[in-house]
This record gives sequence, structure tokens and C-alpha cells, in this order.
Amino acid sequence: MDPKKLFLDDRFRGVCAYCGGIGDSRDHVPSRILLDEPYPNNLPVAESCVQCNKGFSLSEEYLACFIECVIQGTTTSNDNFRPKVVETLKARPSIRQRIERSKRPDENNKMHWVPEAERVEEVVLKLARGHISYELGLQHIEEPEAIEITPIPCMSEEQLRLFFSLEDEVGSLYPEIGSRAFINFLSGKPTAYDQWQVVQQHRYQYAVGQSCGDWVKIVLSNYLACRVAWG
Repeated sequence: MDPKKLFLDDRFRGVCAYCGGIGDSRDHVPSRILLDEPYPNNLPVAESCVQCNKGFSLSEEYLACFIECVIQGTTTSNDNFRPKVVETLKARPSIRQRIERSKRPDENNKMHWVPEAERVEEVVLKLARGHISYELGLQHIEEPEAIEITPIPCMSEEQLRLFFSLEDEVGSLYPEIGSRAFINFLSGKPTAYDQWQVVQQHRYQYAVGQSCGDWVKIVLSNYLACRVAWG
């Protein structure tokens, strides 16, 4: 029997995972701007409308560039920069200018980078909705109960332990019946359900679960720790 035919819930087939509109396009989750070449095989794909598929691009480019500039400590690209970010900064100088303007000195004259919070949340929520759709066959176009985005260097040892161990999230529930995660779980195949799925080493990993509501955790470039939850 073909496991693909066991994805039983057809309610959201042909429906955009991000807005609930007509799903006449397909979107990689995560977007390739967040990854390095060569890209991993069989990237997760969510159904999307054309407008959403294109509409997040600028914010995703901004976030990828912002993270890399913070990691490198400069907006001037060099050989240590990710090639995709170098290309983007050259093609879109306005992004570099916005990131440069985000630098703020503190009372000790140490430089801090203040992101455009709405853009960052937009991308993280989009990614979380895509992962929930892909793994569990569910749609959460409503606002989440919680969205937490924290730079990993700012987290305490206990916060890091809880975030990466998933012990505060993992429950005893099986994945949504008929979902991709459910079939993979039963067949012993790799799954992001209640455990980390590494899409690309040092670049992107995520986990999903359903204890006390649906949740997604994401790590971007080993720098940004994100959690989105729906009750």
C-alpha cells in the first residue's frame, strides 16, 4: 500500500497553508534563501496561493541577511558570508541599508542589532504554518497563542536545555491520524514529530508536536531559536 494514499484528511487539499485561500502553488518550507547550496533533497513543501508564495520573499531575504550580518558583525559582505546572502545584499542594497540603520550602541558603547520585529515574526509564523501543514495535515491561519523568538547567545543554560531537549513539549499523543508524521512514526521513518528534524546542518532544523496544543520549534543558522504554539 502506498503510504502517500494514507494521508486521509482532504479538508485542506488545494488550500493555502498560510491564508486559507486557493492553493494553486507550492512553497518550500524552509525557503531556499535560508539554506545553502547544494540544497537538501526532498525539501518539505506546503500548498500555497501564488500571492503568499511571492509575498513573503522580501521578509525572508531580510531575515536571512539580518542573521548573517549579526553573526559576522558587519553589513559589509566578505568571504565568510553565506553566498546566498552576498548575492541578496548586492541585488538589494536597500536591505543592507536597513540592517545598518538597525545598529544601536548601549551605555557601554557596545553595538546591538535591533531587527524589524514585524518582518521577523512574519517569516517565523509563515514557517511554522508550513511545517504544521506538511507534517500534520493541519491548518492554522489564526493568530498563534504564543510566538517566541530569541537569539541563542541571549539564552541561559537552562533555557537552552529546555528548548533543545523538547522535554517541556513532548507528550504521549500520537501524531494526527493519517498525517505524514503519523505514517512516518508508524513505519519508523524519520519524522519531525516530537523530535528535531535537521533540514541542513548548522542552517535549519525544526520539530512539531501536539501536547497541550499544536506547536513548532525552529532553529535558524544556529542563532535564532523560535517557538510558535496554538492552543
